[in-house]
Amino acid sequence: MKRLCLIAVALSGVALVGCSRQSPVEPAGAAAAPSELSARAAAAPGTYDLFFLNRGQPVESLVVGQEVTLKAHVTSSAGPVTSGTAIFQYCSRPGPKNDITRADEAPKAECEAGTARWTTLVSVGLNQFGDAYGGFGVVRIPRTIGFRYQFSL
Repeated sequence: MKRLCLIAVALSGVALVGCSRQSPVEPAGAAAAPSELSARAAAAPGTYDLFFLNRGQPVESLVVGQEVTLKAHVTSSAGPVTSGTAIFQYCSRPGPKNDITRADEAPKAECEAGTARWTTLVSVGLNQFGDAYGGFGVVRIPRTIGFRYQFSL
């Protein structure tokens, strides 16, 4: 399975962690028996990038109070992919959402460990440049947040 992860450095109080992923059909192991095959939607080979933007400019970290926008970019060997959907997600701990006194957002490591889960923010169609944008909003509590998007045709 091809997986591209971007990990940003925490410089000013809020770190952003991102991960974009495609899900091709592939066996679970090198010599997988038929019962061990993973049935997933086939995805075309390509490049799947995730960027973080503030006021339209790429960033690796934010100061508390700034807004972050997620940008998915999908290309194939023929150029930008102009159809399909990017499903933006963030890593979320169980409990209430949008509570300024208790952040539900978590680092991607917590989703990978199973103590948090990926929660969908928004699904957005790709434009003519192979891009899709999803707003996360203003970050109000210093923390590291895991992001990813899933691409589907």
